[in-house]
Amino acid sequence: MRVGIVAWAGSDNLGDEILLHSLISCVRAVREDTSFVVFTPDPDRVAELHPVDAEPMPTLRARGAAARQGAVQRAIRGCDILFFGPGTVFQERSPNLPWPGTLVLFARILGMARLGGTPVAAVGVGVREGGTPFGRQLLRLIGSASVAVGTRDRRSASYFGRAAQVIGDMAYALPLPDLGAAEPDQRFALSVRPLAAGTEDRLVTSVSQCADRLLHDGWSAAFLPMAFGRGARGEDDRSLYERDFRDRMELLANPLDGHAPLAGALDEWLRTLATHRLVLATRLHAAVIAVALAIPTVAIGYERKVIDAFADLGLDRFVVPPEVGSETLHRTAIMAAGAPAAFRAASARIASQGKVAQQFVASVLGRVG
Repeated sequence: MRVGIVAWAGSDNLGDEILLHSLISCVRAVREDTSFVVFTPDPDRVAELHPVDAEPMPTLRARGAAARQGAVQRAIRGCDILFFGPGTVFQERSPNLPWPGTLVLFARILGMARLGGTPVAAVGVGVREGGTPFGRQLLRLIGSASVAVGTRDRRSASYFGRAAQVIGDMAYALPLPDLGAAEPDQRFALSVRPLAAGTEDRLVTSVSQCADRLLHDGWSAAFLPMAFGRGARGEDDRSLYERDFRDRMELLANPLDGHAPLAGALDEWLRTLATHRLVLATRLHAAVIAVALAIPTVAIGYERKVIDAFADLGLDRFVVPPEVGSETLHRTAIMAAGAPAAFRAASARIASQGKVAQQFVASVLGRVG
């Protein structure tokens, strides 16, 4: 079987790479001999990390666009199924994307798949808020033309029509290594991403003051970079570490360091993360992976997807807004650290929802043989 995946991967955002890795793992759990081709903005990096065949996105403005369109059309025609996602791949606008964002691109890829006779399914996808009537109509069209639509959350499902079902974030289906029974250290990990200037400044002040209180109380700390911003402006978490946190804590190693395949380095990273007793996170996948490991976690809800995820996991009281004050953040952190049972329950919920995602992928593959 040949599976195509249209994914926003290759920009050295660990969350996006985890999503792609998880989807590939789900497919291989059903069909071990499956081969893959991933359509992505940076095919060389994706092929290096996963490793799979990779092709560039069929953008119209890049040099050699006509040849690229032809190569992508042939690659899609050679697939038994084409997956859209996972992740927030449907965006009309974002800090790095002008309108209409990715929607027209995905509609074009859908048309290429239909011409080539390749069925399309969306898996673990999210829709960024703030869309237009044009965007909603296009999403409805994509939903009706797909053989199946599995979304990350209920809000995203509402854009695609009645056939869409909520399967959860594909990171929930991530295979976790054996972590043993070691007791975590009195240590917290901090994930902070670049944000709009005013919001970022206020958040950094609050997080720094909270971190100082925890350090004074005997905690140790590590900064958890999730994105390096390869090809994406304003996405490198390390810039905040160097500017604001270098003197307070060490920088945790990231599986995207260097040029090795993701899988082995990811397991080691997960084992290291599991030694922490608390995580404070802006990045969605820093937060949800920590909860999957049953680590008490405070999520900083800079986007709706972060708030939605923690609400679905029954962890609403551990979400704070990006304008949070240091006193509230510290109080919430201590509350989270003192509620390990709530996070063990949420971890079990993630594992259960991960099975739903796995079953969805298996059912789609069953339809196409």
